[in-house]
Amino acid sequence: MSLLEDDSPVVLAEVRSQFINAGRVGEQSLRRAVRSGSARQRGRARQLLLLLDRRRVVRRLVRRVAAGVDLESGLFLLDNYWSPGLDVRPYRKALDAMGEMVRREAARRAPGPEQAHALVHVLSEEMGFRGAVDDFHHPDNIFLGRSIERRLGMPLTLCAIYSFVARRADIKTSLLPFPGHILLRLHHGHRSSDSTIVDPFGGGQLLAEKQCLSYLKDHGLELQPEWLQAAPDRALFERHIRNLRQSCRARGRFAEARELGLVLRATGSPSKTGATPR
Repeated sequence: MSLLEDDSPVVLAEVRSQFINAGRVGEQSLRRAVRSGSARQRGRARQLLLLLDRRRVVRRLVRRVAAGVDLESGLFLLDNYWSPGLDVRPYRKALDAMGEMVRREAARRAPGPEQAHALVHVLSEEMGFRGAVDDFHHPDNIFLGRSIERRLGMPLTLCAIYSFVARRADIKTSLLPFPGHILLRLHHGHRSSDSTIVDPFGGGQLLAEKQCLSYLKDHGLELQPEWLQAAPDRALFERHIRNLRQSCRARGRFAEARELGLVLRATGSPSKTGATPR
């Protein structure tokens, strides 16, 4: 155990390898080291335990992707990757509470578009959810729990929150995979035309399809039909992982970026580089 205090990088690398390869026995030894009288030993033991916890979550993420992803569970599991041991129950309760607020607001409105628009009224006008402009790629804007706390986030994170709250209020939504900016379709009828496109990142702004076309034109893109259709959870989860991986790279956290690359490979998608869809 005293080798955890060694200053030699070679020795530390070997010690780390031995603890990891020792499995449960090695982990138990590290937990004892956390109670050591040596501050250096405690600190290095905590670092190794964090590494082990994150590797466990990576394995769970890979299994989740292979078995089929539920977006809400997947995003909370991604929060656990960054903060091992995080209790996500308070965030689920917050989504439940927001869903109940939307349900009550919708009940006061006439059936149809007005009931569906209760979602935007509560989350945007009453609660102030909006896009994070400053330090856009900061992890706080990516993780579901932090975005719920701060009421700020990336387009995909905010669209996910709107969708999860809508589901609890029995309002149908779908997420539209526009390049660079996920949007939300709010359904209020049985026909496909009975819907409104919403931009949660823009503070709940309601968009006409011509505004979406204008956005694409401004970015030199031609409309692809699938961009106006509901994206599957698996594709959205993959985009979210790419967002986090880009954030890790920008902050020099290359070990985490490599681990997230392992999860991306489990989706069957090539591990692309460059800007993520957000």
